[in-house]
Amino acid sequence: MRNLFVLVMLAFALLPAPLSAQPRGKPIVAIYQMDDVAGSGQAPAFSTMIETAIASTSKFRVIERERLNTLVGEQARAKSGLVRTNRPGKMGGFEGADYLIYGSITSVSMANKTNFGASLLGGVLSGSNNSNVTCNNSYVTLGVDIKITDANSGEVKYVTRINETKKSAAVCNGNAQVDTGALLRSAAEKIATALVTTIYPIQIAAVQGDGTIVLNYGEGTVQPGQVYGIYAKGSAIIDPATGEMIGNDEQKLGFIRITDVTGRISRAVAHVPFTTPPAVGAIARPASAGDLQALNGKKKKR
Repeated sequence: MRNLFVLVMLAFALLPAPLSAQPRGKPIVAIYQMDDVAGSGQAPAFSTMIETAIASTSKFRVIERERLNTLVGEQARAKSGLVRTNRPGKMGGFEGADYLIYGSITSVSMANKTNFGASLLGGVLSGSNNSNVTCNNSYVTLGVDIKITDANSGEVKYVTRINETKKSAAVCNGNAQVDTGALLRSAAEKIATALVTTIYPIQIAAVQGDGTIVLNYGEGTVQPGQVYGIYAKGSAIIDPATGEMIGNDEQKLGFIRITDVTGRISRAVAHVPFTTPPAVGAIARPASAGDLQALNGKKKKR
């Protein structure tokens, strides 16, 4: 009898935990649509680069574009009755994305600008005193429209237009080449950073004894020398018409300057002395052009 009781208890222990008790895990992101209005032919490569950039943040799981197309096709077959699902009430049988990315490559343009310094140097190196040597730099600009939505509510979490420009090395009496891969990758990293910091804001993770401030983001998100404003969260602001939270009554505490960036954290010091010491959990946002101008003015007055 005792052995039977042990076997029953063991069977219960091996059963899967209720869905509500299971950890939800990291949110899932999918690139739902990437149009190529500019006709660049780079939409598939760009989608893959965005997926890689988001996955490298370690804060999301990513459904790859090809995998998403397969799953959508599976969903359609399930709805048609050709395929049965083992989960009643579910179509297709795959875990849905939490956030969807819609994008469009809207423009790709190139401009050549004469590099007079390189032209002069090229003439000297060629042993010629005339101005027949002409050196140019090429500038390629990629225009992308991006929208990130909550897949469950349809709420737009982030929308922006990215204009990314890359400059070639100077080429004399020839055609300059721009690394288009680097151009696309740089834009993809901006999109990944925007997604991550919209869902998970950059925050103070620790304040060390010597005053060094540690942020919860590192490589790929922040760069040494960047200036960030530090904000303390206040009370929630509620829209009286809808009852929805539309913001927080935040207090700006001061500014920090990034000094060191490692894998998943970065360190900073106060750019100007804080009026109120920052605490763990305070939010960090990139300083605006107006903030930087004001800070430079303060330093000149000293």
